[in-house]
Amino acid sequence: MNNLIMIMCPPLSDYSEPPKDHSHSELYDCPGCKQKMWLSDKKKGILAITSALNNEIILRCYLCITKIAEENPGFFKDSIDIEL
Repeated sequence: MNNLIMIMCPPLSDYSEPPKDHSHSELYDCPGCKQKMWLSDKKKGILAITSALNNEIILRCYLCITKIAEENPGFFKDSIDIEL
């Protein structure tokens, strides 16, 4: 899984407005839970580049990522966190 990119987005349920520390953001449905989440322009750019490189992408809201971590903590064992 060397080419797996995970992008986490703030859910509308926790953020009634787009986070001020993100670039311009729009509401999109989380592919995991189908609830609305804020997807920033910066993250859209990362999605475009990642798709062009044929990398695997996991795009989810913070709540879905938390659920993944709780259900399978070893999933993140070899991951690298990069602040955007």
